[in-house]
Amino acid sequence: MLIEKLKEDLKTYMKAKDMISLNTVRAVLNEINIREMKNIKINEEEIIKVLRSEAKKRKESIETFQKAGRTDLTEKEEKELKVIEGYLPAEMSDEELTAKLKEVIASCSDKSFGVVMKASIAALKGAADGKRISAVLKQIL
Repeated sequence: MLIEKLKEDLKTYMKAKDMISLNTVRAVLNEINIREMKNIKINEEEIIKVLRSEAKKRKESIETFQKAGRTDLTEKEEKELKVIEGYLPAEMSDEELTAKLKEVIASCSDKSFGVVMKASIAALKGAADGKRISAVLKQIL
């Protein structure tokens, strides 16, 4: 299970004194613990949600730091993002995403963007980023 891999890697990063990876994995495990305290059932899907959320935070920070000209902080966030992406499943290719979204559109009775977007996110279950889904849906619709 993914949580066990995170905990094992935490020990490995401690022994290797890899502080960026160590702190990144600690942050992810902390978010998982917070969700457990809120009585959210922790399973693989929930862990992937946490990882995607943490990756999104890093991407937003990278954009902000680049605008501010802070290359030192940008590099740190990029390294953390790479660590997080190492735990995430590979995203769908554009062709696979387009094909899957066409299936979802065909199954929806209401072809409005909001309805199709909601159904698409439910059908893909984290296999693609929300921004990518939105962009491809706008092209198709």
